[in-house]
Amino acid sequence: MEDNQRRIIRGGYFSDDGKEINPLEVPLPALCVSCVKYNDAKEETPCLLNRMDQMDKIRNGEKFLCFAYEPKDPLIDKEKVLHEMEEYWDKQNKEYLKKKKSSEVK
Repeated sequence: MEDNQRRIIRGGYFSDDGKEINPLEVPLPALCVSCVKYNDAKEETPCLLNRMDQMDKIRNGEKFLCFAYEPKDPLIDKEKVLHEMEEYWDKQNKEYLKKKKSSEVK
């Protein structure tokens, strides 16, 4: 490959539209801080990717969902927290499908 044909490939995190994302600017929900995986080097990338995927929702005050959540505090009822996430997820999906169906009918 000639020098003028080489492409520079940068590492890092990028949004779907190609904009680079600074990991330090990704919101950190309280749920993450209360998780055993918080500050675990092996979990840093998957946790960050999950937060990046929901970044706009977090900034808009919507509920953050993480089905890999493991509470640090044994007094936190993990099953209850996950059940609340599932209910929220179901509600969001029903609303999305309702909007999608109504837009297809038009």
